[in-house]
Amino acid sequence: MAEWTLSVSQLNEYVRRQLAGDPMLRSVRVEGEISGFKHHVSGHKYFTLKDDKARVQCVMFRQNALSLDFSPKEGMKVVATGSASLFVRDGAYQLYVESMREAGAGDLYREFERRKKKLADEGLFDPALKRPLPAFPRAIGVVTAPGGAAFWDIVRVCQARNPHVGIVLSPCAVQGDGAAEDIARAIARLNARGGVDVLLVGRGGGSIEDLWAFNEEVVARAIRASAIPVISCVGHEIDFTIADFSADARAATPSNAAELAVPVYAELVRAVDALGERLASGLKARLALSRARLLALGASAALTMPGKLILEGRKNQLETLWQREQAAMQQRLNAAQRTLALAKRSLDALNPMSVLRRGFAVVEKEDGALVTEAKSLREGEGIAVLLHDGRLRAHVDAVEEKPEETQADCAP
Repeated sequence: MAEWTLSVSQLNEYVRRQLAGDPMLRSVRVEGEISGFKHHVSGHKYFTLKDDKARVQCVMFRQNALSLDFSPKEGMKVVATGSASLFVRDGAYQLYVESMREAGAGDLYREFERRKKKLADEGLFDPALKRPLPAFPRAIGVVTAPGGAAFWDIVRVCQARNPHVGIVLSPCAVQGDGAAEDIARAIARLNARGGVDVLLVGRGGGSIEDLWAFNEEVVARAIRASAIPVISCVGHEIDFTIADFSADARAATPSNAAELAVPVYAELVRAVDALGERLASGLKARLALSRARLLALGASAALTMPGKLILEGRKNQLETLWQREQAAMQQRLNAAQRTLALAKRSLDALNPMSVLRRGFAVVEKEDGALVTEAKSLREGEGIAVLLHDGRLRAHVDAVEEKPEETQADCAP
């Protein structure tokens, strides 16, 4: 039997063809942990996928890397789809990755669709259940993390649009273990408290894992059980959660939710003024027409003297009625102005910014958790103190507990 001698390049090429000819290896999914990740200036990505027993070299060329919707990082678990082949020059067996996603994300999306279908079949998303938002809210309730950007975005937009609308914060965790239950409790707290006309429930953007609390059934059911209309505002415009479908309205961001809930005060004033002008103009026109008709009748030669006297009396009555109506309109306007001034003082007292300006502060732990009890802190622990014009970073020198007192509700 003749012996065949192959060059190194021939051997490597033969192995490459064998791998390329295997249907299973043309499109294979591999799950593993990223190691040795490198992003080349060309746009190509080079890394190793490994598990506890083995590893494989991977390359993802620029045209495929552009389709990624996340940023791969060292130690991240991913599922890569591509073809297994051999780089002939180096004799290196590697995986040519065409697409990649975070491990577990696909499972979350499937669970999202399952829950969405289940709750839809129950009728929880029925459009007939959705309530209209109040046209002129006196106060809004906000369910979010107290130190997050979402809350301060809402405050900023509301202050700019209508500073007379009160803002009541019901603080809660928006991410991590127990966050969904915390959100549901915060919604129930505002319903029990009352005094608000619409609820804004949400947080800033993040990954599907970060936003998952808003996909939990307990949050969807709490929103639907709320006696107060709810606007969901979770993440960015591209983010959708189960909470969005169960809410009465959905806003792309917390700022958009504030715009949806609070009308511009100056526009309301202009609308009321225009309505008053139209009402006064119409009334004047009708009275002028009636007066002209009476004068015409009074001047008619066919009328007898008693008839003229009757018309003159009716004319005097009409003049008196006109004067009384003007006085009544002025009284109603004065009463409305007094009511508006009283409402403004009441709403200013509810505004959390007003509370902070009086010397109060909100204290958080380093992880953003709200501090409501001294015993929840320990010496040396870092804290953040929120004031009306900013926040301070500090450390606890000592914890001095007072005798237990009746605690106030989280919502002011």
